[in-house]
Amino acid sequence: MDDFEKERKIRFLQDASQLLADAEQCFLTLETQPEDAALLDQIFRLAHNLRGSSKAVGFDAMGAFTHEFESLLLKIENGEVQRSTSAVDLLLRCNHHLRQMVAALTGDLRAQNDSSGLTEEEAPSTEGDHDLDRMSETLSDKFAAGFSESVAIDPADIARLMALETTQRVPATPRPEDSYVQTVRTSAPPSSLIPVKAPVIDDSVRISVARLEKLLNFVGEMGILQSALREQSSALESPTLRKTVRQLGKISKEVQDLSMSLRMLPVKSIFQKMQRIVRDTAQATGKKVNLVISGEETELDKAVLEHLGDPLVHIIRNAVDHGIEPGEARRAAGKEEIGTVHLSAYHQGGRLVIEVKDNGGGINTEVLKRKAVEKGILHPAQTISEPEAVNLIFHAGFSTKAQVTEVSGRGVGMEVVRTNIEKLSGEIQIHTILGSGTTFKIFLPLALAIIDGMIIRAGQDRFVIPLAQVHESLRPTPNDIRFNTGFGEVLNLRGENLPLYRLSSLIGLKPTTTKNPLDGVAIVVRTTEKPFAVYVDDIIIGRTPIIIKSLGKEVSGITEFSGNTILEEGQPALILELPELIQKKTVLMTNPKKESAA
Repeated sequence: MDDFEKERKIRFLQDASQLLADAEQCFLTLETQPEDAALLDQIFRLAHNLRGSSKAVGFDAMGAFTHEFESLLLKIENGEVQRSTSAVDLLLRCNHHLRQMVAALTGDLRAQNDSSGLTEEEAPSTEGDHDLDRMSETLSDKFAAGFSESVAIDPADIARLMALETTQRVPATPRPEDSYVQTVRTSAPPSSLIPVKAPVIDDSVRISVARLEKLLNFVGEMGILQSALREQSSALESPTLRKTVRQLGKISKEVQDLSMSLRMLPVKSIFQKMQRIVRDTAQATGKKVNLVISGEETELDKAVLEHLGDPLVHIIRNAVDHGIEPGEARRAAGKEEIGTVHLSAYHQGGRLVIEVKDNGGGINTEVLKRKAVEKGILHPAQTISEPEAVNLIFHAGFSTKAQVTEVSGRGVGMEVVRTNIEKLSGEIQIHTILGSGTTFKIFLPLALAIIDGMIIRAGQDRFVIPLAQVHESLRPTPNDIRFNTGFGEVLNLRGENLPLYRLSSLIGLKPTTTKNPLDGVAIVVRTTEKPFAVYVDDIIIGRTPIIIKSLGKEVSGITEFSGNTILEEGQPALILELPELIQKKTVLMTNPKKESAA
């Protein structure tokens, strides 16, 4: 296989992934809008494009399977197969199988995708729901097996299922016992068609992730050198040099912003997958759910986006399973039988916020407390606040489910959510009202490779604070700081009392050698539910680009530091996560035994 052929195949697989993602959204829309002829035309075009392209690059097995897939679509378009829930189930299974084909070929362009040679199935003896369900389950098992066990799909299976669908003639409207799932996008005008970009010829060039990473490293190094040059030029009496350095700084910032934008991708790809999660979970729990999506064009760093899927799946599944009540309970509470889950993305304070909001029953903290006592997490006489009680759901092994089901009950989902979000230097907050619903907010950095940071000094050491965490900084007067018995130091900021923590004490450094302990700077942080202030000895540089380097596996569990960087003098500096530092400090204050054990 020469390089040209390899490039053609790789490019096809990348395009095929998007085609199949678009097709899945169309199938989900078809379920709620079965009479939309234009929608089915769009589906047919997607399948036709995939079939022709797969054969053109030499993936004949995929082309043959897609041909049978196309035949099923044609029968639906001609009315030979009704546009029922069971028909959509079959379309989704076929689409899933094609995705498995793409995944297998992406790993190995010579992967065997032969769709012949399956053991012949017995023909259905009767015509009815039982036979269709049995055949669908059999085909679903084969699809789920994938290529890890070298299982092939016989096109005859699909043909026989199509024949069964034709004779059965299931009504187009969903049956009363079917779950209901509808997706609404609030960022675009109502339309039955999911927009698919028409193929156009442009000047785009595909680049490898490795090359992009190398570019970003060089851009970061350039930013550091530019900062050093700026500091050095300030000591020289040369207006021309200073002007040149300022212009260089502007260009460096433009290059940095442009380089970072190359890593940015819309969250649409992740949000689209949530439609299937809501549909499947609603069907499994027998509920009716309406999914509302907004802000799906909001962009996020590729590295963050790739790790966002799993946490979001757990939260969405929880919203449907735990949050939305069964239809009877909703009617009894005076609510509409159809529950609603809102999934949105937006920017706030230099960070991306992913919000999942449901109008379900909310979280009963009394139930959480009782379950925590049963599991030995809380002492029966121990009292905790409402926010602390809500956060019990993140405890390992915690679940309010009496029985483990296919959807939930193992007590590991929400623990995984918090762990994965923290690995992304993010945080998660929960707001709930009993009887009205629950909102999960995930706060994420827009980028992981390069950030704007503030370089500060604590003792004789220098550290970096992500600028996104800094709300403001000030030099407090002696009257602004006072000691509160049983709590500690408090900063009076224009009439607002904020807990004040000294950074040297937080990270175990020797006391500062500054003559006046009040000659430092207070940095105010408002990215958490409860704002606070951190006292540092000095701010060295207020704003500078920072290249984030990982700390290594040996210290990956230390969440108080998100990484390290190299300063302009060539010295390393740790990047602080102030909310994590304060959280750890608070835990140690409430449980001194942990501090002695450490």
